[in-house]
Amino acid sequence: MRLGTTAALTALALSVCMPISSNAAPQGKAYHIYQPNLFPRGAAPAQTSMLYYGGPVISTTNVVVVLWGPKVPKGTTSIIKPFFEALTNSTYVDQLSQYSTVGITGVNGDPGTNQTIARGGFRGKFVITPVNKNTNITDADVQTELEGQISAANLPKANLNTLYMIYFPAGITITLDGLTSCSSFGAYHEAVSSKVTKKNIFYGVMPDCGYNPAEETSVSSHEFAEATTDAIPTPGSNPAFPQAWNTSDGYEIADLCESFQGKLTAAGQTYTVQQVFLNTTHACSTGNYTSP
Repeated sequence: MRLGTTAALTALALSVCMPISSNAAPQGKAYHIYQPNLFPRGAAPAQTSMLYYGGPVISTTNVVVVLWGPKVPKGTTSIIKPFFEALTNSTYVDQLSQYSTVGITGVNGDPGTNQTIARGGFRGKFVITPVNKNTNITDADVQTELEGQISAANLPKANLNTLYMIYFPAGITITLDGLTSCSSFGAYHEAVSSKVTKKNIFYGVMPDCGYNPAEETSVSSHEFAEATTDAIPTPGSNPAFPQAWNTSDGYEIADLCESFQGKLTAAGQTYTVQQVFLNTTHACSTGNYTSP
C-alpha cells in the first residue's frame, strides 16, 4: 500500500485519528485524521470513557457514496455499495445507540441535542465529474466541489442524516492544513460548518492509499462510526462543544480500537469492520455483526 515509508501506515493499523493541535488548525475548521498506530492491540488506555460535549450526532446515518470521477479503483467501486447497504442497516449500528443524546447534558453544561441513534440507510452510489480538475486539492476544494455537485442535483440533497463518503482515484493528493493524504493521513471525516446549523453537510474523505477491499471497508466503518457519534469534530486535545462523544483528551469512538476487527455478514457476503469503544463495557466491542 502506497503510504509513507517512515509512517508505515496500514488501514488496519492506521485507525487512530489523532487530534491536531488547536494552534495548528485553520480558523473555523474541525477535523480528525488518521495517524500511525498509537494504541497497539490490547493497549487502549484503561478506565477510559467517552464523554458527551453537547454537540450533534447523526440520528439515522444515510450514506451517499461519491466517486471522484471514473477512475476510483474497481476494488473499491465493486464492494462499497453492498457494504454500506449492509452496514447502515446492521447490528453494528445498533451498538452505537448507547451514544444517543436524549436527556443528556454536555459535560461543560451545554444542553445537548436530544437525538436517538438508530439504523439508517443507503442513498446511492454516484460518479461525479469534478469541476476541479487539479490533482492536488485541499479540503476547502473538496467542500466546494461537494456543495456544487449537490446544488447541481448531481448528488442527493443534504440533510442532517446524510453522510457523503467521497472516494478518490490514485493520483489525487488531498491536503488538510498542510498535511498530505497517504503520507500524513489515510482518511478523515468533517463537517462543512463548525457551527450547529440545519444546513450543515457531513462528509468523509477517502483517498486512494492502496487499500485492499478488507482494509477499505475497515477504514470506511471507522469513519462512519465516528461521524455518526461526533458529527462536528473539533481539533485539539481539549474537546468542547460542538463536539459530541470524545474522550477527555479528544479521541473518538473508533480511535482506541484501531487494532480490533470484526466481521459483518449480509446476504452471504462477509465484510471487515473496525470495532469501536463502548461505554457500556469500557472496552472495545468484540463481536461480529449481521444485516438482514
